Amino acid sequence: MQDQSKLVEVKAFTTKFNGIARQLVTPIKLSLPFLPQNSTGTPPSLFETTALWDTGATNSVITEASAKALNLQPVSMTKVSHAGGEGLANVYLINIYLPNMVAIPFVNVTECSDTAGNFGAIIGMDIITLGDLSISNYDHKTTLSFRIPSLENIDYVKMKTNTAHLAKVGRNDLCPCGSGKKFKYCHGRFQ
Repeated sequence: MQDQSKLVEVKAFTTKFNGIARQLVTPIKLSLPFLPQNSTGTPPSLFETTALWDTGATNSVITEASAKALNLQPVSMTKVSHAGGEGLANVYLINIYLPNMVAIPFVNVTECSDTAGNFGAIIGMDIITLGDLSISNYDHKTTLSFRIPSLENIDYVKMKTNTAHLAKVGRNDLCPCGSGKKFKYCHGRFQ
């Protein structure tokens, strides 16, 4: 019997792009901060926009237009560094809903100008580090996949990229990667 205290809810999404993506932009939704399990009122409305996934951004950001659309009030101001130098920016508290309604509640985001790009938000390392992010470009098509929480180390060096030898491995045999797990619970999951 599985220990129920160790079960975690895994939330994930995958976005496939047509061709090689030069920017990783996905649809998202934003709302005022809200925890459904703690509320008896009507949930806030969701604002649909897009977000650039940026591993160079320390924290997540929303544009001025997104802040106005949500009628946000700043909770503070902070000093920010950006391509144009340094400055002060408003800080807001919001919920971010990634594709497949992967919800990140109570996120502090800073404001950036609307000229930052063709998106309403930037997903920074504050969110990316909550889980596992994978980007592949197989068959000249980019696929972005993200899950929360992180479940294991993804190590492409340890994974055999040539899978032809795996066709000879039985499902109940030990995986040839050396993990000590049965093939069906290890690299056999990918077939």
